[in-house]
Amino acid sequence: MRLLTLVGLWAGLLLLPAAAQQVERIAPAGNVLTHYLDRANIHPPVQLGRLTIFPISLSRTHRLGGVLTMAGALKRGLLSIEELDPPDVRRAKFVNRSKSETIFLMGGEVITGGRQSRTLASDALLGPDSAEVLPLYCVEKGRWAGKKGFAADTTMAPLAVRAGAARGADQKEIWSEVARANRRLGSATASEDLAAAMGKAENVKRLADLRGRILPKLPSTCAGLVLARGGTILAADLFNSAELFAGMRDKVLNSYLSQYGWGHPRAVESGRFTPPSQQEVRSYLHGCYRAGFSAGPSRGVGRIYHVRGVRTGQTLVYEGEIVPVRPLERPPVRDGGYMVHTALLPEVVPVRPDLPVPRVPRPPMPRPMPRPTPPEIPYRR
Repeated sequence: MRLLTLVGLWAGLLLLPAAAQQVERIAPAGNVLTHYLDRANIHPPVQLGRLTIFPISLSRTHRLGGVLTMAGALKRGLLSIEELDPPDVRRAKFVNRSKSETIFLMGGEVITGGRQSRTLASDALLGPDSAEVLPLYCVEKGRWAGKKGFAADTTMAPLAVRAGAARGADQKEIWSEVARANRRLGSATASEDLAAAMGKAENVKRLADLRGRILPKLPSTCAGLVLARGGTILAADLFNSAELFAGMRDKVLNSYLSQYGWGHPRAVESGRFTPPSQQEVRSYLHGCYRAGFSAGPSRGVGRIYHVRGVRTGQTLVYEGEIVPVRPLERPPVRDGGYMVHTALLPEVVPVRPDLPVPRVPRPPMPRPMPRPTPPEIPYRR
């Protein structure tokens, strides 16, 4: 009897490694961005001439409550933005006066007033009753005078300006992109102000008209967008929840449309091209599983993570704990942190031979799990 027991235990030990290996293949390790994508679904596209926009929704939302946008916080008087003493072109102070709410600031948002208009270099998350000095880029080359405080009016920079700021471009590159945007938008001011170009009456109307052709076609659960022009996928903006996306969607669309809705005769007209499919968008997002994901600087109570290699961009993560509002309510699953926003942006490859293109080791691709195909394509491993 004892011999039979030992034989059974030995057989069990022989079988255990194979089962363990199978589990590891099915559920490989990931990060906060890939955990987010495990819950994402790609909806059928919205077509606007040569632009194709794919809405992204979430099957489960690990929602951050009590998050205000910059526009919402300024409207309620809960956010103030001030020049430093002495003033610094590349930095300004952001003060959250709320006692209980956090404020999400998105890279590329343009603040006006102060000594000159600037754009945020990256995302940030301001905790309640806090002040942070954040990095900026100048988008108004010809002015360095004015008041200490910034105005309540904000806008969003075109996609190319956002991409340059996110990759840490020098100020001259940003000014070059601003000059191109101003020409494209038909604006000529003495100070070369990007905010003035975005706020020009006919441009505001055009942007509203173009957004009006897109917004009614987005699902109510939309939490992000993937952008393509012609047959090429260019960028994506993914948000923590449908609520946060709803607060940012006009600015995100303005960023896309101010880049690609002007300057080309067929920019918003149909042409001969084959738009990407949902499966191609799925493959594009699959690149995030093979990309490098490394921790960057803290931005308030959030931290920036750099996406490099197969895909290029930034992810803002809240790594703190969330206290449920109701006593018996369970907090959302952390997944290593709460993804607030990810921007996947067009990659720029340097031409100079002494500036090598960074290479990131590529881990193996996660094996997709077999799933039935609903009307929208589920994006899961």
